[in-house]
Amino acid sequence: MNRRALLILPVAILFGGCAKDVVFQEDAQTPSGVWERGWNPAFAFDIADTITAHDVYLDVRHTGDYPFSNLYTFVKLTGPSGESLTDTVECTLADPSGRWYGKGLGFISSDRFQAHVLYKLRNRFPRKGRYTITLEQAMRTEKLQGVIDVGVSVERSKSKS
Repeated sequence: MNRRALLILPVAILFGGCAKDVVFQEDAQTPSGVWERGWNPAFAFDIADTITAHDVYLDVRHTGDYPFSNLYTFVKLTGPSGESLTDTVECTLADPSGRWYGKGLGFISSDRFQAHVLYKLRNRFPRKGRYTITLEQAMRTEKLQGVIDVGVSVERSKSKS
């Protein structure tokens, strides 16, 4: 085996192992970098395992020009038989001093940030089938400047408690 293969193999194993925990991940780009009140992206995914606990996250990518330190969303979770549950979720994006949480995107410094916000911890989906999560911005303004995209991630829970 050559040197290059020896370097690539551990990286491939590392990323392959992490990917097994991700059940679903999808983002929707906001039109023109503005999240208008009427734009409500929906994310549909299938659940086959009703025994394993899952962590559900909201993913928010925004610019440094986003004018608030948080983002309130209405999150509607609809199950396979049509039953739904709506929650209000606060995505805290910055600390009290204004420093953005999340990861900066880009080379060295960036004005784009991604937050991975926990929505449901150790959630067990009660039925097999297709679930849909619909997001609606719940801020007091009609148009949110600086939100690049929003998304949903569903992962097998790593926590044991």
